[in-house]
Amino acid sequence: MMKIALFGTGLMGAPMAERLKAAGHEVMVFNRTREKVLPLAEKGIHLARDPAEAVAFADWIVLMLADFPAISQTLLTGDHDFSSKNIIQMGTIASTESRQLQQTFEASGAVYLECPVLGSRNEARNGTLILMAGGAKEQFEKAEGLLKIFGPEPKYIGPVGSAATLKLSLNQLIASLAVCFSFSLGLVERSRIDVDLFMSILKKSALFAPMFEKKLPNMRDRRYDDPNFPARHLLKDVKLVIGESGDKGLPPAHLDAVRNILEEVMKKGIGDGDYSCLYEVVNPRSRDTS
Repeated sequence: MMKIALFGTGLMGAPMAERLKAAGHEVMVFNRTREKVLPLAEKGIHLARDPAEAVAFADWIVLMLADFPAISQTLLTGDHDFSSKNIIQMGTIASTESRQLQQTFEASGAVYLECPVLGSRNEARNGTLILMAGGAKEQFEKAEGLLKIFGPEPKYIGPVGSAATLKLSLNQLIASLAVCFSFSLGLVERSRIDVDLFMSILKKSALFAPMFEKKLPNMRDRRYDDPNFPARHLLKDVKLVIGESGDKGLPPAHLDAVRNILEEVMKKGIGDGDYSCLYEVVNPRSRDTS
């Protein structure tokens, strides 16, 4: 049995904490919005009063916080003793940010592993997340049993930063494909072409991505509540990808357009909705011909 502290109990963190508890580990959680962790207490999960209590409690620390500023505010501003702690950073952050965390935590005597995940709350609940680890190979092997609680086949990618970059590469596809599909769907709808016919042709082609079918009901009904991945988080990731692409000498022209669309989503006040709400910008209601 491990003593594990999990920081961040949002859409992903809460079911992940439950899986750790169900696997027989002693679990403590901390969330900056305390109301979000109260239901976990009913399942035998300890609630930390503050970050220091969670750090002191655990041998293993799992980070599922929203972004690098949230990690810094929660863990790097206090006087915490990280010596001999095993820290696994599982959120989506930039490779430079992950390497900065590695330097900071390891200077404090901890061991650091990045392991961002692909998937959403259903996969987190079912233990079917796709996990990508970056760090020392021996630390990955040490953490592998714990990681398999979240997903069956954790993949070792390379040194710290490599898994962070890979995750951003995948999230870039989420944003770009969602925008492109929204445009095609809008063109079909405005032309009064049968959407089901369009989808039947698309599904038989090499162009099809399962995400299209998954997000189609949201877009057709223009309902984006109960999100699996909020648009505001996707905007954060797109900005990180743009920064990452600049470091690699890749022109991010198409991502500038995607970022602009997501920023318009935020201006509309719907950024907490599912990222499929970008359809409202790509195909605005005021010009809908249906």
